[in-house]
Amino acid sequence: MSNPLVSICIPTYNREKYLKHTIESALKQTYSNIEIIVSDNASDDNTVNLVKSFKDKRIHLIVQKKNIGMVPNWNACIKKARGEYIKFIASDDLIDPNAVSQLVKPINKDSSISIVTCKRRLIDETGKTISTLQYSNQNRKVDGMTHARWILKNIRQNKIGEPTSTLFRRTDAIKAGLFDPQFSQFADFEFWIRLLAIGDLYYLNQALCSFRTHPDSGTTQSQYNGKYISEIFKLIEKYYHNPKLKKTYGLTDKDETLVKNKRTLDIVKSIKDLFIQGNITQAARFYSLLNQHLSLSKISSTTISHLLKS
Repeated sequence: MSNPLVSICIPTYNREKYLKHTIESALKQTYSNIEIIVSDNASDDNTVNLVKSFKDKRIHLIVQKKNIGMVPNWNACIKKARGEYIKFIASDDLIDPNAVSQLVKPINKDSSISIVTCKRRLIDETGKTISTLQYSNQNRKVDGMTHARWILKNIRQNKIGEPTSTLFRRTDAIKAGLFDPQFSQFADFEFWIRLLAIGDLYYLNQALCSFRTHPDSGTTQSQYNGKYISEIFKLIEKYYHNPKLKKTYGLTDKDETLVKNKRTLDIVKSIKDLFIQGNITQAARFYSLLNQHLSLSKISSTTISHLLKS
């Protein structure tokens, strides 16, 4: 099909401040065959009325009667979608007018591709560009399983990016089992791993979206409260302690030991930096979270001592 339906999914919760611009960016797409699904997660601001103010038949509003959680709300969008492809936009992010048309091209031509991503801008509260984030300096197709294995052996950098930067097949999302609600900050990261077991990744070296960072964003909050620490080890447990998944992705016990040690040392470095900055409470929180999952004694005390003195 040359012009398949694309479902633009916008899950939201109390994003009245940014949502209008997000929806407008979806409506400005040059690609004509779209539907826009906005799923409100029981907001207590003016979000619902704001969405209703858009008199466009392409917009479909879901209103959750109670807050079902961030990730289940993402999944609610996919379940409602009718499109061949899914294009997420976080409700404080933006996509360029040609985003959908450009992202659809490679996946529509190549059935082996499960997910397409692109270069993205990092913007602040006002929309000012802070930096650009990219996977490569050229367009490229990447073997799905190879990249999934790289992710699981490193668990460090989400090179694919946030949902706003991606487009994927709805059937593949269902086959993969949708987003896993046991994750929050890593929900997209973990979902990419399962999509990559189904098909390949295609990267477009073109900035087609803007990822907004601000004090109330989920990413900012997770970095502050250290939730990402728990999710690192939760991800390791899911894939390294399940024999079927471990075999599927070709993982070994040595891989697990190495990735645990690397990530633990990263966290220890963060704790050290927090102490130096005088953020004692946050440093103590990070230390406590780390010890809930992996005792520091499992890493050479000499190594940690050297690290803290460096």
